[in-house]
Amino acid sequence: MASLEEKFEKLMKVHEEERTLRKKAEDALVAAKQAAATAATQLANANAVAAAATKAPKKPKMSLPSKFDGTRGEKAKAWVRQISVYMLSHPDEFTDDRTKVMWTLLFLEGPALAWSQQFSDKLFLNEEVRYQEDFAVAFTAMYFDPEKKPKAEAALRKLKQTKTVSDYTHQFNIHASYAGWETSTLISHYKQAEFETLAEISNLSLKIDNELNGTEAQATQSTSTTPAADPNAMDLSAMRGRLSEPEKNRMMKAGLCFRCGTKGHFARECPEKSSKGKGKDVRISELEEENRILRRDAKELEGKGRADQSKNGDAQE
Repeated sequence: MASLEEKFEKLMKVHEEERTLRKKAEDALVAAKQAAATAATQLANANAVAAAATKAPKKPKMSLPSKFDGTRGEKAKAWVRQISVYMLSHPDEFTDDRTKVMWTLLFLEGPALAWSQQFSDKLFLNEEVRYQEDFAVAFTAMYFDPEKKPKAEAALRKLKQTKTVSDYTHQFNIHASYAGWETSTLISHYKQAEFETLAEISNLSLKIDNELNGTEAQATQSTSTTPAADPNAMDLSAMRGRLSEPEKNRMMKAGLCFRCGTKGHFARECPEKSSKGKGKDVRISELEEENRILRRDAKELEGKGRADQSKNGDAQE
């Protein structure tokens, strides 16, 4: 009987140990599942962050270009700009010439579509068609205005200031954008076209000269009655006294401002000019500078007129 009880106790002990082990195994399994779920969540979050970091920024939505019907001139140029802007904003979609040509042909209609048949045939035959060297060159020759540049050049040569300076400048800039001239040439034509005759330059020069003499007289009177210097006149002439003629000539040749002594602008456009007022010496320097420029332009115009007369005389002989 005692032996049977001992066996029963041992059996119960083994059973209890097995139950304890099973409980530990179940707890370990639950912990493992939780750890796996946590790891999966962390991995998903990491992938989402990585994808967001590498994702290209969203591009602005652009409408497709309008269709071109074959109208020459400005309409053709405007259509080319639409096509070019769209391609530049979608570089991943236009990686080769064949794709560019095929896509561009979709936006042609009417006479322009009939003209483009030559390129469609080559594409169907799997022949090479270069976008820039073949299609763009042919399109430009066909639909751009070949007379635009010479027309703009002729308009610039004939352009004269008959209204306001702003109106003249606006017309000048329109023609200059098509002429393609160098900046120095444009500056020369702009200055010459402001005055139609030598008399116009001379009259303006005399007007400035009269104002200059009046300003000098006022400056002399002010100097004799007011010993204090003008605090706003912080230019070279105020610091060193009136500029001498050799000094003015030197600064004119070097392209220096009479006010601050630096290049890139005249005294009337000097960024150091006080907004509250300016001294008499400053005004005199500005007028002298402008008068000198006008006299130089007058000499150039007079010389040009003599040259033209000489050419006409030679032609008549």
